[in-house]
Amino acid sequence: MRPLRPSFALLVASLLAPTLAGCGGEESPPGAPARTPIADDQGKATSLSCPGAAGCEKAEGDLFVGASAQKITPTIETWTDTNQNGRWDEGEAYEDTNGNGKWDGVWLAGFGMGRAATGVHDDVWARAVVLEQGDVSVGMVSLDLVGYFQQYVLDIRRAAAAQGLDFDHILVASTHVHEARDTMGMWGRDASHTGIDPAYMDHIVEQAVLALKEAKAGQKKAKLVAAQAEAPELVNDTRRPFVIDQNITTLQFRDESDAVVTNVVFWGNHPEALGSDNTLVTSDYPHFLRETMEAKWPGAPTVFFNGPLGGLTTTIGIVGCPDFSGMETCKQGTWERAEYVGKGAAEAAIAALEGANTTKDEAPSLWVHRRAFLMPATNITLALAVLSGLMPREVYWSDGKRVTAEERTGLNIALLQNGEVVIATEVNGIHIGPVAIATVPGELYTELWLQKPDGSSYIEKPEGADYPDAVPETPIQAFLPKDSIKVMVNNANDAVGYIIPLPQWDEQAPFDYGDNDNEYGEENSSGYQAAPTITSEFGKMYSK
Repeated sequence: MRPLRPSFALLVASLLAPTLAGCGGEESPPGAPARTPIADDQGKATSLSCPGAAGCEKAEGDLFVGASAQKITPTIETWTDTNQNGRWDEGEAYEDTNGNGKWDGVWLAGFGMGRAATGVHDDVWARAVVLEQGDVSVGMVSLDLVGYFQQYVLDIRRAAAAQGLDFDHILVASTHVHEARDTMGMWGRDASHTGIDPAYMDHIVEQAVLALKEAKAGQKKAKLVAAQAEAPELVNDTRRPFVIDQNITTLQFRDESDAVVTNVVFWGNHPEALGSDNTLVTSDYPHFLRETMEAKWPGAPTVFFNGPLGGLTTTIGIVGCPDFSGMETCKQGTWERAEYVGKGAAEAAIAALEGANTTKDEAPSLWVHRRAFLMPATNITLALAVLSGLMPREVYWSDGKRVTAEERTGLNIALLQNGEVVIATEVNGIHIGPVAIATVPGELYTELWLQKPDGSSYIEKPEGADYPDAVPETPIQAFLPKDSIKVMVNNANDAVGYIIPLPQWDEQAPFDYGDNDNEYGEENSSGYQAAPTITSEFGKMYSK
C-alpha cells in the first residue's frame, strides 16, 4: 500500500498530492516494441503523438473496440447516529466491516466537509473503452469521482503497463460527481483531516486496470456511428456570459453483425442534482443516463465523459420535471431530479442515434496527441497549504526539475506567484474517424471551448474585471480539424479546478457585470494563468 497522499484543495488540489518519483513500472510488455516512457526521470508525464512515435509507428487496418465497467463503490460502515449530527461519536454503535476496531468514515466529496456516507443508492464505476488500430492502442477511462490528480493517472498507466497491457496512451477522466468518496482530500471530517483513504485509492487503480484489461480482451472489429442531440432544458449556466455547449455527443461502436459494442456519451453538466443533504453514495444523473442507454442496448456498456463544466454548467437553476403548466415538480436535491436529467439526456441521445442525421464511418482511423507541460499555480490559499505540507504534491522548478525534499524547506509563496515553481499536467487530442476529442485537466469555461458560427469568440471583456487589457484566448475548437465533430472532456488526466478566460478573471473589486461580490470560480482555480497556458498548449500540440 502506498503512503497517504493527503490533498485538500477544491481544484488545484492538483497542487497537492505527490507524483511518484521517476517513471516506475514497465513501459512496454516483455518482447513488445519500445514505447515512449510513461513519465520522464523527474516524474512528469511525457508528450506523445501516435501514429509516428516509437511503438506506435502505424495505424493501419481495422479498428477494434472493447468496453468494460468495474465497480469502485466504497464499503460503508454504518453507525447509530444517536445525537443526529451526521457523524460517528465515541460510544455510538457502528458496523466494523473491516474488523480494525474503529469506525472508518467514507467522506463524500463536492460540497462541505464532514458529510459521512450512510449507505449506497447506486454503484460508482470505473468504465473503460479501448480502441486499437495497427500499432496504435488507446484506453479511455471514466471514473465516478469528483476529481483525480495526475499522479494517480500515472499510477493507472504504470499499473496497466506492468500487467502487459500495451497501451500507447490512457486517458483517465473523472465525471466530477459530488456524491462519491473524496479523492481530492479536502472533504474529510474537518479542515485538519484528509478525506482520502490510501487503500481506496489503490482500489481505484486496480479496478481501472481491470476495466482496461477486460475491455481489451473483448475487442471486436468495429464501425462508428456518431450522433449529436440537444436538451437545453436540462442544463444551466450560472455565470455570465451565458455560454453552454448544448451538444450531447454519442459515439456508438458496432461490430460486424451490427450489434452495439458500446456507447460513449459526452455532455457537459455538473453531476450535483442530489445536493449537499444527500448522504448516499451515487453517481448522480450519470447513473440514470447509463441505465437508460443500457436498457436500450443490453450488454453494451455505456461510458460517460463530462464536457465543459466551468461557468458553471449545472443542474442547478433548471426547471425540474415541469408539469403541464411549466411548473417545477422535482426540486434540486431529489432523486427525481437526478433521474429527470440523466434519463432525459439519454433519451435525447437515443433519439439522435436512431434519427437520420448520424455520421457513419465503416473504417474509422485512430490517432492521438498527448502534450505534457508545466503550469503556474498562483492561488495563494493553495500555495500556503502546499508550503505548509498540509497538501503535499510534487512541484517543479520552471526548468522542469523536481523540487527536492531539501529544496522544499526553502520555498515561499513568491516563488509560486512569480512562476519559478510550477505544477505539471497535460492536454490530449484523440481522433476517431470524423470525431476530434479534446481534453483539459480541469473545469473549462465553455467560452474557452466554443466558437461562434462565424468563427469568433464568446469570451467577453466585462467592465470591472481584473485584466481589462487581456487578449482573449483562442477557443480550443479552433485548433481542431475544421470539419470534425468536436468533443470536449473535462477533468481529464488531472483536476486543476476552474479554467477561466483571462479577460473575465475577477478577484478584485470593482466586480464585473456590476456584481457586489467576487465570482465563485476564481477561489477554486489554480490561478489566472491557467486558461492562457492551456489554450496555448493546444496550439502547440496542433502546431498552430
